Amino acid sequence: MAFAHTRVAVLSFAVAALAINLNLNHTASVIDAASIAARGLRSLYNGDTAGGVLGKFPYPPYYWWESGAAWGGMVNYWHYTGDDQYNNITWEALVSQMGPQSDWVVPVEAFNEGNDDQAFWVFAALSAAEHGFPEPPAPFPTWITTAQNAWQLYVERWNTTNCNGGLKWQFYPENKGYNYKQSIANGAFFQISARLARYTGNNTYLDWANKIWDWTTGIGLIDNIYNVFDGSDELINCTRVDHHQWTYNVGVFLYGAAVLQNYTNGSDVWWTRTNGLLDATSTFFSPFPNATGIMFEAQCELDNSCNVDQLSKKAYLARWLAGTSLMAPNTAGKVGALLKASAAGAAAACTGGSDGRTCGFRWYTGSYDNNTGVGQQLSAMEIMYTLLVNQTAPPKTLSNVVIRDAPANLTTPTTDPDSSSTHRPLHDGQPPLGTVPGLGLMFTLTTILSLIWSI
Repeated sequence: MAFAHTRVAVLSFAVAALAINLNLNHTASVIDAASIAARGLRSLYNGDTAGGVLGKFPYPPYYWWESGAAWGGMVNYWHYTGDDQYNNITWEALVSQMGPQSDWVVPVEAFNEGNDDQAFWVFAALSAAEHGFPEPPAPFPTWITTAQNAWQLYVERWNTTNCNGGLKWQFYPENKGYNYKQSIANGAFFQISARLARYTGNNTYLDWANKIWDWTTGIGLIDNIYNVFDGSDELINCTRVDHHQWTYNVGVFLYGAAVLQNYTNGSDVWWTRTNGLLDATSTFFSPFPNATGIMFEAQCELDNSCNVDQLSKKAYLARWLAGTSLMAPNTAGKVGALLKASAAGAAAACTGGSDGRTCGFRWYTGSYDNNTGVGQQLSAMEIMYTLLVNQTAPPKTLSNVVIRDAPANLTTPTTDPDSSSTHRPLHDGQPPLGTVPGLGLMFTLTTILSLIWSI
């Protein structure tokens, strides 16, 4: 029996030695942890090898959009950490998938490219422009021009035939979901408009951001307490809403609202909306009483039903939460606490694979769950580098754009929309969440370690 205890102790020590060691308050430790997750993500890319497609992670199982999301994460990883070892491969990947019209429409991807898919490549281009990432070679246009090209396509696709407006999920009629008016597609158009307004100072983009917001709230995709629901269908003229909620839906609107709070000098209306959306992210934190502050994909994570796409969505909420704290400093305290708790959980889940540092999906368990891939590595990388947000420069603008500091004392905003309910339905008929037996001991250990790291 004594030998068995010794063997378990030695095994535990070996796993701990291989795991990602994260000191939440130590810059070098955070950079090292993020770099380990980034290395794991890079290892899954085969586009620069025989049989691969430049710019694309292997399909199947990864659709085109997730490759764009991953390269956008790599641009941000470089900006936050200063580690440029992946810049060349990221640059090549982005340039290779720009499309013949430099608008992120790639004909060979027509079977799986919708408005939301295109947007994740546009997000990468915007981040490249905002962070000063090396520009494409001649005769390609600049990163910001490619984003503007895509934005113009969204304007042209704005559809008023039904539902009084909105972007469809798909822009090719033959693709499944062509009649669906989807929150992530419209939220992406909103965020892209907000970021272009701030970058260029052109208020045409601001006008469109307001238009998209008004339409989204008007049909009920954002409710009176800022829950963001999945979408509606033009075949019923958007008279009913799919109440499923996902991390990236609230995240995409949150960051867009924060950008507009910054651009409009802390205006009451965008201050209110930013804080309301931040409150609404609570749906995706603290899955159990003994996992306070840990991010989870509420719709599918607890019952292990997430598909490949859904396994990556936490990455984008992490990315946009950090961006929100830069654009709306009044949110920094709350955001920082969530990022730290989630990063600690993610580090504890990165103990898999032959290297003992492959990242799993469930951050609230305190251990690796044998569920890994591009989305899991990307999510871990993003939640870790976000801990550097307080040392990170905000997104750049054109030289003629002046972003003023928000007023020192923001006035108390009026409620918008009218808040009369505190219920946050996950979706129609969602059963209440329970607790995981035995989780307390695992996560208590993780919490103790986090406290030790912070000393």
